[in-house]
Amino acid sequence: MIKDILVYLDGTKEDDVRLSYAVPIAQRHDAFLTGLLCVEVPDVVSAGEGVFSVGKVAAELQAQADEHGDQAEKELRAKFDKLEIRSELRRIDTVGASLGAAISDEARVADLFIATRPYGHYTETPELLEKILFSSGRSCLFVPPAIPAREPFTDIVVGWRNSRETARAVADSIPILQKANKVTLTMVHEGDSTEELRIEPGADMARHLDRHGVNVELRNLTGWDNPGEALLNEVERTGANMIVIGGYGHSRFREWILGGVTRDILTKAEVPVLMAH
Repeated sequence: MIKDILVYLDGTKEDDVRLSYAVPIAQRHDAFLTGLLCVEVPDVVSAGEGVFSVGKVAAELQAQADEHGDQAEKELRAKFDKLEIRSELRRIDTVGASLGAAISDEARVADLFIATRPYGHYTETPELLEKILFSSGRSCLFVPPAIPAREPFTDIVVGWRNSRETARAVADSIPILQKANKVTLTMVHEGDSTEELRIEPGADMARHLDRHGVNVELRNLTGWDNPGEALLNEVERTGANMIVIGGYGHSRFREWILGGVTRDILTKAEVPVLMAH
């Protein structure tokens, strides 16, 4: 069940877009919505004695951050006061290096974390959102920038592969899938065709979803060199308004780097993408 939702807010115009998705989801699942206003405070270090007054610069930057945060909090509280759902607004002020860990801590006590997708737009925050995806232990719904929600998630494409990450994403999304009119369970085959393998890949997962009351259709796609493009094409073909995929990545010098398919979808998708790792 989805009973606790956390939405990332930063005092920009994208807050309205994120809330346009978060509020209806909370309404549809009778969930509690927490808005998390994240204010990045300056982390000023000295550039050497006598170069400039670190204290003065730090104070000015801190004042700017406080002013931005206070104004954003005032505007957001006015919006939250008008919501007809159970909700609250929280605020965290911290340096950029600690922001991902702080948000991850908050996300662990929610069922779903909502933010703008991390790539392909002017407010890119890839390191921050990758940190939350890989560290929070919770599913993340990444919504497209500047595209407000228009309707409930009625048609959903699930990009299925038999892996831990995808199984987790599908399991976490079942409450949403159950309320959809149609779910297309899609497998993209880069190697042998299903006829050559003489099996029906994905059939077991399709049966599993059917047992959960999901109206599911199985699709096996061949002839695609790029699985990400294949899934995005399937979204366009079906008119889907959501994608569910696993979040794949590996660590390099302590930084999480998303795999090619995941990153491709999080750069180009014009519908929300639900992911888990």
